[in-house]
Formats: sequence, structure tokens, C-alpha cells
Amino acid sequence: MRKRCLRYVIFAFVLSVTTSLSASAQTSFSGLVSGRELCEQAVCGSAIFVAGFAGEIDGRQAVGLAVGSIRHTALPQGPGECATIVGGSWSVNTLRRTLAGNVEPGTGTVCYIDGVRYLVSMTMNIVQGGTGQAKFNAVLDHGPFPPTIRGAITQ
Repeated sequence: MRKRCLRYVIFAFVLSVTTSLSASAQTSFSGLVSGRELCEQAVCGSAIFVAGFAGEIDGRQAVGLAVGSIRHTALPQGPGECATIVGGSWSVNTLRRTLAGNVEPGTGTVCYIDGVRYLVSMTMNIVQGGTGQAKFNAVLDHGPFPPTIRGAITQ
């Protein structure tokens, strides 16, 4: 009886240590994103994007679909000007895994390049499917229709 009880105690201890170690590890997340703006903020209340993703999640190759929605102040009109990203959400869905999260207000910008192109930079919080943060930097091009977005996710 004592052996059986001791086995359960050891099993519970190992399980709890393993669970806490995996919960504290930050998710490794990087890759390239290329896609389209489906709806502008003036029409939909936030700028909505869909794109392909190719990169790595926790050291494993991954490809999938990235979807994002951001809200920002008025787009800048001249050199040196930036709009502030005031919130948003995102997800990357692959065959093996889905990561998703939010963009905290004030952690990103949309900066003027030439009136047609804008540099988008923001911090993405990973709150579903992993933990941690990632940086997103991309060029939003309003020249073609529909507008395109191309960039990179890094840590």
C-alpha cells in the first residue's frame, strides 16, 4: 500500500514540475508575413488583414494563415509623422498549432513613408497557444488595390 501511495506522490510531483516548466517557457515565434488589407478602419472600425505566414514556432518550421485587426489614430500626412496603434488582435493558424493574442494600446505605430506606403511596427502579446511577446514590422502599401502588407515577426 505504501509503495502505491509513494508512486502516486512521485507521479504527481513529476507532473507538477513538468507543467510549471512548460508554462514558464516563452514561445519562440518568427517568420515572414505577406498579404492584403481586407477592410480599412474607416469602414470596419479597425483595419483588417489576412496574410500567409512562413516561419518557425518553437523551433519547428510552420506555414499558415495570419489574420490581424488593428485600430490606430488618424494616418500621418507627412514625413516624420506617425499614427499610434491603440489596440488590436491577431492570430496565426498552422496545421499543428494556433497562436493568438492582442496588441496593447500605445505599443505600436503606423509611420509615413511616402503617402502611399506606411511602416507598421508593433508589439504582439502571445496569449493563446503560448506565452510571451513578438515584434511585427511591415510595410503597408496603399498603392495597389487592395492594399498589401509585407513584413516580419521577430523576437
